[in-house]
Amino acid sequence: MTLFKQLFFGASLLFLLVLAGVEAIYLSNARLYMQQQLESHSQDAATSLSLWLATVHPFEDRALIETVVNSTFDRGYYQSIRVISLSGETLVAKQLAPAQGEVPVWFTRLFPLRPPAAESLISSGWRQLGRVLVSSHPNFAYLQLWHTGLQTLALLLLVYAFALFALRAFLASILRPLREIERAATAIGARDFRTIALAPKARELGRVVAAMNSLSGKIRRVIEDESARAEKLQREAYRDPVTGLFNRRGLEHELQGLFRAERDVFSGVFVLLELERFKEYNLHHGYQRADELLALVAQSVSGACADRAAVLSRFGGASFALAAVNIDASAAGVLTAAISSRVESALAEQALTGEIQFHCGAAHFDAGAPPLPELLAAADLALSRAQEKGPDTFDLVELAEIDRRGRGSLAWREHIEGAIETGKLALYTQTVFSLPGRAPMQSEVVTRILDDGSNPVPAAQFLPMAARHGLMPRLDCRVLEMLIARIDAGARLAPVIAVNISAQTVADAASRRRLIDALRGRRDIAARLVFEMTEFGVIQAPAQSRSFAAEIRRLGAQFALDHFNLHRDSLGQLHTLLPHYIKLAPVYTNALAENQDSRFIVSSLIRIAQPLEIRIIAQAVESESLILLLQEMGFAGYQGYANGRPVPIG
Repeated sequence: MTLFKQLFFGASLLFLLVLAGVEAIYLSNARLYMQQQLESHSQDAATSLSLWLATVHPFEDRALIETVVNSTFDRGYYQSIRVISLSGETLVAKQLAPAQGEVPVWFTRLFPLRPPAAESLISSGWRQLGRVLVSSHPNFAYLQLWHTGLQTLALLLLVYAFALFALRAFLASILRPLREIERAATAIGARDFRTIALAPKARELGRVVAAMNSLSGKIRRVIEDESARAEKLQREAYRDPVTGLFNRRGLEHELQGLFRAERDVFSGVFVLLELERFKEYNLHHGYQRADELLALVAQSVSGACADRAAVLSRFGGASFALAAVNIDASAAGVLTAAISSRVESALAEQALTGEIQFHCGAAHFDAGAPPLPELLAAADLALSRAQEKGPDTFDLVELAEIDRRGRGSLAWREHIEGAIETGKLALYTQTVFSLPGRAPMQSEVVTRILDDGSNPVPAAQFLPMAARHGLMPRLDCRVLEMLIARIDAGARLAPVIAVNISAQTVADAASRRRLIDALRGRRDIAARLVFEMTEFGVIQAPAQSRSFAAEIRRLGAQFALDHFNLHRDSLGQLHTLLPHYIKLAPVYTNALAENQDSRFIVSSLIRIAQPLEIRIIAQAVESESLILLLQEMGFAGYQGYANGRPVPIG
C-alpha cells in the first residue's frame, strides 16, 4: 500500500472515530435530557391530576375519577396512571402498552429510557384523600431521540465527507514531492537518469531531491562525456576533417558492419566519383579554395541521397565514394544520375565548368552484398567506362544476379517460400560465453534452409534474398514457432536464447501480432528469450523498434542490439531502447588487436554502457589472444569460432 493511502486511511479512520465519539456523546447527553424531561413530565401530570381529583366529591365516585383521568391519559403521553385511595385500594388504573413504532429495537437497547413514575398526594384542605401515580410513556422520547440522532449523523457525515476531500487535497500537496522522488528513483532503476524539477517546501524532502538530482546529474554527465569522447575519437579516426564525411578506413568499417546485417540488407549500389584536374586547381588557387571545393562536392553528393540509407566518404584526394543499400537497379541509376547532376550544377554555379571535371562510376548488386574488393573493382570498371565517354559523365554496371550456387533471384524466392511453408528449415545454436569466467551465458539461434539434397544453406546466401523479396516476416515468425515447439518437446537449450529479428518483421503489424500471440500466455518461454535487432534495422525503424521492445518486455522477454557499428545515431538509441546487451560488429572486434583507435572507441562504449547496465559482447572471436584482450577491456562475453561452430538443435 502506498504512503498516500496509508496516511489517508489512517487519518480518515481517526477522524471517523472522533466523529463517532461526538455522535455517541451527543446522543448520550440527549438521552439524559430526555430522561429528565420524562421525569418532569410525569411529575407535572401527577401534580395536576391530584389538584383536579381533590375537587371530586365524593372521592369514592370512581366514574367521575375515571372521567378526570381519561382526559389526561387519552393524549397518549403516559404509560400508566393509577389513583389509589387512602386505604390502598386502586380506584382507577390506566395502562398503555409500549409500542415500537419507527424506532429500531437496537437503538432503544443502546440508549435505554426508564419510564419515570411520579407520585402526588390528593388532599382536600387538611384531609388526605389518596395518591395518584403517573408514569410517562417513553415512545415519544425515543422518537425524538431517534430523529435527533439521524439529523446529527447526517451533518457529521457531511462534515466527514468534506474533511476527507480536504485531507486528500492536503496529502496530495504534501506528498507530491515524494511521488516525483518515487518516479525519479524508478526511472534511475530503469537506467533513465532524469532529474526532479519540483522543489519541495519541506526541508527534509528538499535535501532528498537535491541529493537524487546530484546523483542522477553526475551519472548523466559521465555518460554524456563518454558519448562525446567516443564520437570525437570516432570522428578523428574515421572522419575526413575537410568534408565531415567518412574517410576510407571509416567507409570500410561501415560497409563491413553494414553488409553483415544480412537480415536487413539485400541490395545496394556502390558509387565512385573522381574530380579531374584537382591537383592543378589546388596549386593554382591554394589549399583553402581547394578545401572549399571538396566541401561543396561533398554537400552535393550528400544532398542527392539525403532520403536514403547511405554511407558517404571522401575516398582519398579528390575521390568520393558512396554506398546506398536496399535499392533496385532503376533507382540506382536514378541516384547515380542525380549525383552527377548535382555535382555538375555545383561546379557550374562556381564557374568551374571546364576547369574541374568529374567522372562517376557505380556498381549495383542485387543478391546480397558481395565482398568489398569485388565492389571496388566493379565500380572502378564503371568509372573507367565513364572516363571513356568524356568529361562530366557517369556509368553504371550491374553485378550478375547469380550467386555461387547458380540460383537466380526468382528461384531463390520460390525455394525460400517453399522452405517456410514445408518447414525445411534447420535451427542451429551457437554458444555465447561470459567473461572473465568463460561460462556459457546464452545460445543464439541461427537459421539454415535446406536445399534439394537436405543440405543446410548458409544464412549469408539466402537471407539477403529473403529480405529482398519481403519474406523476412514470415521467416522470423516461422523460426520462433519452431523454436517454441522444440522447447516444448524438451530440446536441450541454454537458459537464455537469443533470436534474431529483422526490421521488416518489426515494421509489419501482422507479423508483430503473430510473434506476440505466439508468446502470449507463455511467460516461462518468453523469460528465456532475447530478441536481437541489428543496429542498421533499429536506425531504419526507430519508433517501431521502441514499440516492439516495449511489447516483448511486457511479456517477459528481453531486447538487444546486434552488429553494433557505432553509428552516430546509435549511441542516442542506447538511452531510449536500453538494450539488454550489445553485440559489437565483427569489424571492430577484428580491429581491436591491431588498431589503437578502435580500442579507444570501444573502451568509451564500454564506459557509456556500464552506468546503463548494458553488457557488451564481442562477435567473430577466433583466437585465444583476442579473448584475453576482450577480458582486459571489460567485455561481458564473446561469441565466435574460438569455442566452436553452430550446432543443430537436437
